[in-house]
Amino acid sequence: MKQLKALQTLQASGKKVFSSADLQKILQVADSNYSHVQASRLVKEGVIERVRRGWYVLASNRPSDFELANVLYGPSYVSLDSALNFYGILVQSPQEVISATTSLAKKLEAGGKHFSYVHLDRKYYSDYEKSGDFLIASPEKALIDAMFFVALGRGALSVEELNLQSVDKAKVRQMASKITNKAFKNYFASIKF
Repeated sequence: MKQLKALQTLQASGKKVFSSADLQKILQVADSNYSHVQASRLVKEGVIERVRRGWYVLASNRPSDFELANVLYGPSYVSLDSALNFYGILVQSPQEVISATTSLAKKLEAGGKHFSYVHLDRKYYSDYEKSGDFLIASPEKALIDAMFFVALGRGALSVEELNLQSVDKAKVRQMASKITNKAFKNYFASIKF
């Protein structure tokens, strides 16, 4: 398939991130071995970029790190420090994109970026929304998720250093009341939110 036709076909799909299987289907390549050859050619021609084994992005329309995080491992939504920084609640920029998932916890690298996925029980996997092309926790949920992992000893957060002006504290307390984990209950009570 010629470079221009492949680019037009991939752009018409509406996707920015492609698995090897996606490329095979979209480019209508019957043989999976030939699909890998086709992907390699498109990488060499600059149409797509390989970000991870079996994962590619359009070179001319790269996804945001948050969109890439959602697609690489799912189900997931951006949360904790990454979401808190996105909303301006946390000033420091995290070194990795942190997401919550109901799947197993995982760390991976793609396109020179680090992605971290923390496991949340299905009953706590909620209060996220679509922002542009990615799913992200609400400000209140990102704060609750961060506090939850601090309470479990798997994170650090100084509530005093957070800019909480845009956070609905009543909503945070309401979300916190639904969490049954004893360590979280004790931690949340100790910060007098």
